[in-house]
Order: sequence, then structure tokens, then C-alpha cells
Amino acid sequence: MARFPGNQRRIVVGVVTVLGVIALALPVRADHPEGTTPVPGFRPDSEHTAVFLEALDTATITVYPSLVRRASRTAVSFASQEQIVALLNGQNIANASAKNYRIDLGKLYARSQWLVFNDDMQKIAGALQKRANDGDYRLVMEVLLPIDNQAVFGIHVYILDRHGQNAFSFLLNSHHRLFAAARLKADDSSEAAHARLIDKATQVALSALQAQLELAKVCITHTEAHPVRVAAGLVEGFESTLPSGADRFGNPVGYVTFTDGSSSIEFATTETYPPLPPKADKNSVLRLDMNVTGWAAFAHLFQNHETDQWLSFDWSELDKMSFWFYGNNSGVRFFVDILDNRKPCSTSDDAERYAYEFTDNFSGWERVTVPFADMVRKEVGNDAPNDGLGLTAVHGWAIGALNTGGPATFYIEDLDVFSAPPADFDYPINERPMYGGLEKTAAQKRADKHYIQLATRGGRSRTEAAEMAARTGWNLFYTGDRATAIKRFNQAWLLDPTNQHALWGFAVVSADRDQLEAAVRFFRMAIANGPENSSLRRDYNFALKQLKTRAAEN
Repeated sequence: MARFPGNQRRIVVGVVTVLGVIALALPVRADHPEGTTPVPGFRPDSEHTAVFLEALDTATITVYPSLVRRASRTAVSFASQEQIVALLNGQNIANASAKNYRIDLGKLYARSQWLVFNDDMQKIAGALQKRANDGDYRLVMEVLLPIDNQAVFGIHVYILDRHGQNAFSFLLNSHHRLFAAARLKADDSSEAAHARLIDKATQVALSALQAQLELAKVCITHTEAHPVRVAAGLVEGFESTLPSGADRFGNPVGYVTFTDGSSSIEFATTETYPPLPPKADKNSVLRLDMNVTGWAAFAHLFQNHETDQWLSFDWSELDKMSFWFYGNNSGVRFFVDILDNRKPCSTSDDAERYAYEFTDNFSGWERVTVPFADMVRKEVGNDAPNDGLGLTAVHGWAIGALNTGGPATFYIEDLDVFSAPPADFDYPINERPMYGGLEKTAAQKRADKHYIQLATRGGRSRTEAAEMAARTGWNLFYTGDRATAIKRFNQAWLLDPTNQHALWGFAVVSADRDQLEAAVRFFRMAIANGPENSSLRRDYNFALKQLKTRAAEN
């Protein structure tokens, strides 16, 4: 078992912005690849991408002179254009040809790259509007130079259809490893150095284009396995190490922390903690050391064994989660997040967040229960889906705090998930114990009368017939056919309302459906109708214990 502080971890994951929101006038750190993402550029979603990829083998692409955007003017590069055409044809990516039609977008003003990317896409589409015969798709590469013209700030690759719609456009900047590693800076201020710079930027853009196409094709052809469905029970026991890593796109996976940049949070498993009342002391719990001025959170982003893939699990049959929390009666507000589904083929952390809040207004260990129905969507600016808390692809969970007022330590143990017990109306009348106490129709009453006549033929008493039906029900129950088993228990009860095996059957079916209160009630009825049975008594005591435990948790 891991001990504190031997397993102490502090992995702070900052918010990585790949949308190019840095102002163009700011200095560019194109020579610092640390902290970058391996994703080959940011490509916004487009409804026209699938058609483009399907048509790529036969479509024609017209490539226009590359744009070199400066603060003073827009220049063009025919050499860059020739490189692009050569690669598209040479690598059999598409049937490409060049058109020497100059597009002039004027001066480059100091705005965010994201605004430039979108505005220039519209301007290029407008400029090409009257060139409907220039192939199925049009490609324009754009290089952004800051005020000094010595280093590339960003690269845009626009691929539009003949109607000017975005088919497969993307941007690159210093957040992307491919771009940062290239160190796109001129050797000197000569024209030859600038030409080499544009040549190198074109190579980077073409490498990114090939990688983007490969990712997109894999995404379309690869059918991901459905997330494994999780049953009710223990999710986190904090008994083993808490590994962390990253997937191939640089997204953190495993056990990590997130902060606002000024707060701190450290985590570890420890065997030294305040006594946990309902459990033995010989286990470990999660310790969180926090000093939060804004917000900070600990998260488990579900990972594979090698800690290099971000996994998801199906929680759709569950309705709540709960955990033991050691409070300090500090008044600190905590939040619990679920990271729900991501966009198809996502390469970034765009998981949709849902949150639940509670306050540390107690001292010692208490059970915190988080009903999923009470969770509220949290907008964190990550371009997440907005399709509701579906729970069919849960990518992780997190717990965080808002302003701890100084250093503070909290403990967490045993995170469990629970399934919702089916309501009675989820079952037809003959699959509810004692028929649910519902009034039967005339046809159902006639069917009951006919059944009793058949069950008691040959002089068999109703008591004997009931015992036979009940035993048949138990045989079916043990084979896993619960639906037919409850029908036989009902028929036994119809013949003899005091049949112990039928009442016992109602109890175990109710317990199997997680309807513990009903199970305890039927167990008591079975016991009351004798004779004494040690197995029945043991089942009753177990159900009673479960019911008391649930009451304590809630």
C-alpha cells in the first residue's frame, strides 16, 4: 500500500489554448516547443468534411498562390504554391493544379489569430466566388508575419468547396509541436532568408495537412468499441498507486490536477488519516492538500493500463455517486464534476462537464451523495458537446474547491456508484409481487380462475399446487429467468397467500431489483408464515443490513 508522502504527486495541467487567441502584435515564441500539443493544428468542425474526404481520390483541387500576410501588405508566393501542388500530386493525395490568380487581403491588423483565420476564410471565399470552374475544391495557404517580418506567427491552410464552404481548413501556431519545433524564424533580413522562411513554413503546413488527413480518415473508418458498461459498486478505493500520463494528442490521462494558475493542490494516498468509522483502519485513503485562492481540482481521467489512452465508461444505468469525505467545518465550497462525452474523433479535452456543489459544513467523516439528476452543466470554454448528461461515455470525474482561505487538508475514501432501482411501473402486472396490488381486468380475472382450475385438477389442493408453483419459480430464479420466476411466485401466492416460498420469492426478486424496503417487508411476511428457516432468516438479516447501510449513506 502506498504511504504519504512517498506517493505524493503534484501534476498541474494548465489550460492549453490552440485557437490562436494571442494578439498578432505580441512577441512570438516559435522556438519553444515545451508545453505544446502533438495535434497537427486546430481544425474546426465542418459539416462538409466527410464529403470532401470521400471525394478526395477523384476530386480536383485548384491551388492558388500562397499568401504572405504582413502588417504593411499581403504578398504572394508562387514557389510555395508549386510545393503544394507537387506534394498533392506526388503523394497521390488529390489531383491538383495551379492557378496564378492573386488574392489580395490587404494589411494585417493586430487581432487574434482566430479572428484573422475566420475573417480571411470569408474574404478568400468571396474573392473566389466568380471562379466556379476552378475545380471541385480550392486550397490557399496563408503565412502570418508579425511586425518585424522575421518570424512566422501562424499558418492557415484553407480548403473550400466550389461554393466557398469550409471543407477542411485548419490553423497552426506555437501551441502546436510541429510548428514550434520548426523554429520558423529568418536567418537575417535578406530576401533570400525570407524566401527560405516561407519555404520552411510551407513544408510545415504540408506535413500538418498530411497528418490532418490521416487523422480524419482514421476517424471516419474506425468504429470505436462501445464503452464498457459499469455496474453499481466501488469505482475508486484509493488502495493502489495513482498513475498519470498522456494520450497521443497530449491530453492528460490518469490522476491529475487542474488549477487557476495561482492556487495549489497536491494529492497522495495515505494510511495515516482520521479513523474512518464504518471501515477497518488498515487501508489507504486519498489525501488532498490544498491552498486555493480561486479554484483547484483533483481529477481522474480514465486511462488504460499503459496510461497512454483516454478511456470512457458507460454509466447510463447508474443514478448517483457517493464517497466518504472528511470535513473540517471550514465553510469551503466544493464541486464534483463528471466529464461526460466528447465530440466524435476528438483530439482535445472537449469533454462536457456537469457539476454538483456541496459545502464543508461538518466535522469528521460524512458520506457525500451526488445524484446525477441534480448535476448542472458547466461551461469551461472547451467547445464541448451540449447534448445533456447522457452518461454513456463518461471520461472521468473530479472534485475541487473554491478559495480555501489558506492551506487545508481533506480526505476522501471509497467512491461508489449506484443504480436506480426500477420503479414498479417498469414491470407488467404479472411481474410485480402480489400483482402490484392492482385491480385486474375482467379478462385477467377469468384467466386466474382458469389457472386455479387447471392447477387443482385431480384432487390436488391449492396448498399443494401453490408449493409446486413456488418451487418452479425458485428453479427459474436460480437459472437467471427472473421474469418467469416472479410469474410463478405470483401464481403460488394466488393459490395460497400464506405460502412461505412464494413470499420468500417476492423478497429475493425485490432485493434483486434493489427495492430493499419491499424486500424486507416480504421477508418479514415469509418469516411470519413459518416454519422457521435459517436460510430465510439469513437472507432477511442481509437485506436488513443493506437497507440500514443505505439509510446511513443517505
